[in-house]
Amino acid sequence: MIPSPPIPSNLTCIRCGECCRWLPLVLIKQCKPHQLHYLRERGLKESDGYFLADAPCRHLQKEEPDGSGVTMWGCAIYDKRPATCRDFCGKALSGGKRFYVPEGCTMARNRE
Repeated sequence: MIPSPPIPSNLTCIRCGECCRWLPLVLIKQCKPHQLHYLRERGLKESDGYFLADAPCRHLQKEEPDGSGVTMWGCAIYDKRPATCRDFCGKALSGGKRFYVPEGCTMARNRE
């Protein structure tokens, strides 16, 4: 297995947990009008041309407050996380995979 390239040190994750909370489901432009209505009626979030399902990873855990008032999230299995998580580098596409890159992601290099 080829190791993932290191993330440059100037790209620091703020640990908002958003990338581990949303699952890209359906490409909006492929939906018919009745499907759009159905998905919007159920409250699915829309971003970057996709409908997203609120499906937090079961390993996403809220971290202890640090006094800053900002809620931070961490991965309970970070050292053993699967390749799809290790490959996430703030890109919308990587190796044919679709990642959800939250607006304002500090890891985002480009959204191609």
